[in-house]
Amino acid sequence: MTKKLIGKLIFLLCIVSVFGKKLNSQKSLIRNKSQLQHDFQKFKKTYSKSYESNEHESYRFNVFIENIKQADRLNKENPSAEYGITQFSDYTKEEFLSIYANAQLPNQADIFDSYVQNTSGTEETQVNLPQKWDIRANGPGKLQQVKNQGSCGSCWAFSITSTVENLYSFKKNQIINLSEQQQVDCTQKNRDGCNGGWFTTGYDYVKNTGLAISSRYPYIGMYGVCRDQQVGQLYKINGYKNLPNDPNSIKQALVTNGAISIPVDASNWMYYRSGIFSDRFSNQMNKAATIIGYDSNYWLIRNTWGADWGEMGHIRVANDGTGGIYLQYAFQPNL
Repeated sequence: MTKKLIGKLIFLLCIVSVFGKKLNSQKSLIRNKSQLQHDFQKFKKTYSKSYESNEHESYRFNVFIENIKQADRLNKENPSAEYGITQFSDYTKEEFLSIYANAQLPNQADIFDSYVQNTSGTEETQVNLPQKWDIRANGPGKLQQVKNQGSCGSCWAFSITSTVENLYSFKKNQIINLSEQQQVDCTQKNRDGCNGGWFTTGYDYVKNTGLAISSRYPYIGMYGVCRDQQVGQLYKINGYKNLPNDPNSIKQALVTNGAISIPVDASNWMYYRSGIFSDRFSNQMNKAATIIGYDSNYWLIRNTWGADWGEMGHIRVANDGTGGIYLQYAFQPNL
């Protein structure tokens, strides 16, 4: 074999090798039906899914296929994140939004009144902002383990308890696990708290009534009879603030006074697995979550879908206006 021919073969092998690596590295979920059926069976086992009939399972399999296609589209549009199979992959988009992304939109007048009436407490101490921050590593205080709201639309309640728990941990040196179920049952009189809620209503309730620890009022994930007078000690806040709509002010509040409640557009979170989420079509508030950190190009958000979703229950969202985060409605309690 001539040196010239050997050189051509080596060149072709290099091209094939590089091309093959590119194909393998692509976050493409496109696969044949046999592969999809295998993935669906694995999905069912991983998330303990079962269906009432063969017809229902067939329907959910077709929904699963459509969600794979959507995740693949998002992978192409946003290479900074990975989208794929999650516990929501057998939900239609409409089902997912109605259960897991149904936070109530705020009343503008209510927000203004809350900002004026609830600014009591210690103001933020001005500090030089670190480039990045994560309450889990840097404080202030501690956070409880990532929680799971289940199929109840109570994300707003989980966001509120996480901020109050964090606040008590460093202001009072008390590690407490507060009741989300109490808020679902009691905060919105004669209204099912599993159908969504809003921060002002929730924080007003914590200020005026207080929350029990979760062991005295455990979470069941459905609306029930309010029994906030039968649960022992109640933990209150002095007030809360609607923080200025400014990234540096939000960071300052986070570093100084801890976790912050925030509304987001979670419409495409059902596909998220890791990385920095970005959605240039984001245009609605439909979920409550909690800011616990930041870096130069993202906000670190704690979610309430369990630790097996996203990055151990968290998501990083872009801070360039495409992350679907609404800083103008950021709230923080005080003691």
